[in-house]
Amino acid sequence: MRGDVVYRVYALHEGREKDYFFGTFRSTSEANAEIAKLSAREMNGRNWAEQYHNRGFVIREAVVDTDFEIPSHPKPRDKYAIKDSRKANRPGTWDTTIVEVFRRTSSSGHLEKICEYERNYSMLQTFEPFRQGSREFALISRDYTKTAVLDLGSGSVIAEETDEPGAPAGGGFCPVGFYVPDWWDVNDESVIPGSEYWDADHEWPNGEFGFVWGCHWGDDSAWKVQYLDLSRVQQGVVRREERFGYVELATFGFKSPCLTLDPEAPRRSAPPHFIDVSRHDGVAQVTFAVEMRFSLESGRSEEWQRLKSADLE
Repeated sequence: MRGDVVYRVYALHEGREKDYFFGTFRSTSEANAEIAKLSAREMNGRNWAEQYHNRGFVIREAVVDTDFEIPSHPKPRDKYAIKDSRKANRPGTWDTTIVEVFRRTSSSGHLEKICEYERNYSMLQTFEPFRQGSREFALISRDYTKTAVLDLGSGSVIAEETDEPGAPAGGGFCPVGFYVPDWWDVNDESVIPGSEYWDADHEWPNGEFGFVWGCHWGDDSAWKVQYLDLSRVQQGVVRREERFGYVELATFGFKSPCLTLDPEAPRRSAPPHFIDVSRHDGVAQVTFAVEMRFSLESGRSEEWQRLKSADLE
């Protein structure tokens, strides 16, 4: 964090104006290990370092100038798990789902129960833990047409969608699954605070947005995706936006690691294969793997077409 000293490795070469940067490390021992590895590299039977960096390598101290700290492992998605069970209601009505929430408290996978809640529909994949700073939450759905936020510290629901004005009963968007990109889903430790390459893009994502896939009632042939604004959940507000249009996600094969009480140690799970987020120079993007149907004869799709740049102007 801010004020810490880190160690940058540079390579020098006779007559070269600028030294080459080869990474930033948290200790001199790590930096020296990198130099030893670089010094031993060979290319075409020759020592690579002597050929391209004939004045050797140096370590230079740098002071971290950001308050950002790389989040810890395990990710919340690997740290929490749920157990769901059916609760029968009166004949002719849906069963209720009782959802028990557990925290994995050790490498042996010991489970500590945090809380439980009821959902008025089947569970599907409506549980997604995430973090904002030092606090941990989970996206859940107690009502089959609403998204809510569970505080994993207190076990209380702190935010929940409200009914849209004028919307018919039962006619809302029904969540089937959630995803909140974690820092480790997008980044690794190849660039750390204090590096020459560190910038605001490396401090993202921060748990302030997510995605929900599901459908409107009666339109369950495929799952569509919508955006979740989570920036104000700690003030009791969660907002959903249909900003991507009618996009059918290719969700086949995905199962959240939270949906099992497997006693094994938490794993470093992969994010959903059908949602990929990235940010460069402050511009964030998302790539969806989607389902599309084409005419075999014309090769065209009536459902979707890529717009030419001229159409966007």
